[in-house]
Amino acid sequence: MKHYFISFALILLSLSAFAQKGIVKGNVKDADTGEDVIGASVSLQGTTTGASTDIFGNFQFNADPGTYTLVSSFIGYKKTTQEITVAAGQETVINFTLASDAQELEAVEIVAKANTESAGALMVERQNADVMIQAIGAEEMSVKGISDVESAVTNVTGITKVESKGLFVRGLGDRYNNATVNGLVVPSTDPNKKVIDLGLFPTGVVRNIDINKTFNPGLYGDFAGATVDIVTKDYPDEGFFTLGVSGAYNTQSTGKDFKTFEDGDAEFLGFSGNGRALPSELEGREAPQSYKNSFSPTTKKAGPNFNFKASGGKLYEFGEESAFGFVASASFKNKYDIRDGQQNTYRAQGTTITEYDTKEYIYSTNTTGMANMFFKINNKNQISFNNIFINESSNTTLDLYGKHEELGNGDENKVFKERNTYEQSTVRIHQLIGDHKFGENDRLKATWGVGYSLSNAQEPDRRQLTYRDLEYDEAGEVENGKLFTNAPDDSHRFWSNMDETTFSARGGVVYGLGAYNEYEDTYRSNLSVGYNGVFKDRTFEWWMVSLDNAKASPRIDVNDPQPGIDKNVADGVIEYDPIARYDTRFTAKLNVNAFYADYGYEILPGKLKVNVGARFEKGYQEVVYKEQGTVDPNAPDQFSIKETSDLLPSLSFKYTVNDKSNLRFAASKTLIRPMMSELIPFRFTFANGQKISGNPDLENSEVYNVDLKYEIFPNSGELFSVGVFGKQINNSIELITVASSITEFSYVNAGESFVAGIEIEATKRLSNIFKNGGSWLDRSNIGMNATLLASQTDLSGSNGLFTNEKRAMFGASPYMLNVDASHEANIFTENVTSIFSITYSTFGDRLAAAGSQGAGDIYEKSYGTLNFVMKNKIKGNMSLDLSVKNLLNPDITLYQEFSNGTTGIVETYKRGVEAKLGFTYSF
Repeated sequence: MKHYFISFALILLSLSAFAQKGIVKGNVKDADTGEDVIGASVSLQGTTTGASTDIFGNFQFNADPGTYTLVSSFIGYKKTTQEITVAAGQETVINFTLASDAQELEAVEIVAKANTESAGALMVERQNADVMIQAIGAEEMSVKGISDVESAVTNVTGITKVESKGLFVRGLGDRYNNATVNGLVVPSTDPNKKVIDLGLFPTGVVRNIDINKTFNPGLYGDFAGATVDIVTKDYPDEGFFTLGVSGAYNTQSTGKDFKTFEDGDAEFLGFSGNGRALPSELEGREAPQSYKNSFSPTTKKAGPNFNFKASGGKLYEFGEESAFGFVASASFKNKYDIRDGQQNTYRAQGTTITEYDTKEYIYSTNTTGMANMFFKINNKNQISFNNIFINESSNTTLDLYGKHEELGNGDENKVFKERNTYEQSTVRIHQLIGDHKFGENDRLKATWGVGYSLSNAQEPDRRQLTYRDLEYDEAGEVENGKLFTNAPDDSHRFWSNMDETTFSARGGVVYGLGAYNEYEDTYRSNLSVGYNGVFKDRTFEWWMVSLDNAKASPRIDVNDPQPGIDKNVADGVIEYDPIARYDTRFTAKLNVNAFYADYGYEILPGKLKVNVGARFEKGYQEVVYKEQGTVDPNAPDQFSIKETSDLLPSLSFKYTVNDKSNLRFAASKTLIRPMMSELIPFRFTFANGQKISGNPDLENSEVYNVDLKYEIFPNSGELFSVGVFGKQINNSIELITVASSITEFSYVNAGESFVAGIEIEATKRLSNIFKNGGSWLDRSNIGMNATLLASQTDLSGSNGLFTNEKRAMFGASPYMLNVDASHEANIFTENVTSIFSITYSTFGDRLAAAGSQGAGDIYEKSYGTLNFVMKNKIKGNMSLDLSVKNLLNPDITLYQEFSNGTTGIVETYKRGVEAKLGFTYSF
């Protein structure tokens, strides 16, 4: 592997000798303050070749040899030009100082397109926006070493990730959030989640991510936490082709023994194919007595985590106004994880029900392809066609050793379980989007988009065996045991499949009213009207075969169980027994048609603006299923149908205190719909044994939101903001324990839930804090965001076996903190620009599960994550990057409170420290 990386690097270096372009680089500063200008446009006049300045005011791009006029411009500054000559294979260094010009505020001619990958450009966009919005661009994600959208979003104030439960925004989990791609809805790959896993999207396909934590009529009304919009890359300013490769070492997995099951056609690449296909007999609820795939695992050495990516794009101009551009990318990454830990369950008094030592081996992959095309008809009309393919897989082997709930204490009663779970999710997204401008000064602007997306999530041939009466080898490791089959899921094989199609559409117009302000390029008032529609169809089905002991339980070799299973099946000692029911399938529909209107008016021109609007949503939810326990395939289908009509008003104010600060206020009403799986009144049994039944009587929740924020933009690229927010959720949907002969959960409309908090955000250049610290401070930035949160759910009006009637909301941490620092330097040579970044995040203990029948609530214990990233840009077309993630390697722990005042560990493990080295070359 080492020789491969060296050879690959040498090939790329040799290819650079054939490059015929030169490099244009430099810095842009404010003429009055000497500060770097972030997000300034620098381009060759009369072309689309150029770049925007980064967080340190630097720019760099490739250009064909020749003589040009180089133009630098930014909002609020006078345009500045310099004559340059570009020579092949050489660098041309040009620095600009821009003088401010109040008359040109928001009216500067930008020669190259606005770069919304830039942190500075997004900061300006945020300052000028009528509504509250936060964004993170590709540039910031690159500097911080962020690899996927989910990790990027957790860097935003008030957003955190809860283990296995996804993102929580202001203490509100999956059901309270939305995700779109280019403003269009995409399907989920999890039947029990509303939002698609944002970790599926690598940052290589992203231009920027917009996070709306306040509602406006143009957004879907089904959220209370946030709507996250992933804006994908479009055409480049200049042609490029980039290759990148990286390898990573994990202290807990790389080079260690790794237990796995490799049965699919190409599972190393993340594609199972037909390797784990469902046997045809199970379609008729009959179980074959032999199977293609083995219960015996294989052991190999875990390799390094590998990542390969390639991307390219080009813009072709036709005449003075027309152009065609495209950008395409492909990437593949894999990862080996080994986790040693514990998993326990408890009674109310703190004694254990189950008590396991665990070892988990996880091999995961992500494969992504993107092909986006852009056609500029003229300066007022453009159309784009976006296509994204994502495939993610995980192959997990989990070993559990310890006390089982049905057996007594003591070493002689311990059990050993081994489960292999392979999961594969595939998403295909196709979108056609248009933007148009009409009339003098673009008085009428229209946007539209249609999208068609397909997703598939499968869990093919999950296998589990449980053993009791264990015997051990000389090293004390479990050698064999008797097959344990008391419950259907003790020893079994399982298949599931979910398909979902989503059609979404949006269209809107904005009409400027009143006199036109040529300096601000705005009208005093504007009216926006539009339509959004989403139409989802989902099918989900599972199949299961249990292993039963027809005679005395046989003794099986745990390291190679398949020969023993085959022999005992042939001898009639073990039988495969299918789940012969037809309540294991459901289909579901979600249709939403929405119409909205929003009116914005400058009450005091340049000072106070109000936006008032409303959204009307017509919702239709349908779930088709068979009654629980149905064994007749011809039994009639049952229908659960919900039709709703909701009017969702919104009001927002923006008061411009001065040219560097704003005061904002927003109030709105939104709603939360029950998820498809929550409306089905039959029992789901999950892999961990948890049993959950849906409730067809669930109603929508109503959410009342209020936000107040003060923000200051002291200097270019700098920010300080403080805000408060509050939410009241009526008829909140909660998961509770129900009275039953078994431990079973269901969903109910509880009473009222409340969440309120304070958010603080700051970004600052060190030279503006310490005036006498030397020139290195000009190239150093620090940032932080923090949230203080209080929440409560009141279950006193619900029928359930919960321990605490009033408790915090799931995933709501009392505090969240993100801190980062970065420094740019040329420590090696002038041709190598290095950026060093350190990020740290932490949170307060948060509720992970509600206790019942006297048992206390379960919490995730606070921990901190520390990462280091060093990016080295070499001669403009090469990059050598080093990152060290999870430096503190904390314990990830869930704990439970007991009635006697003590606590116990529910689950704990470590992730390990990861060191990664990557190389990128741009042709």
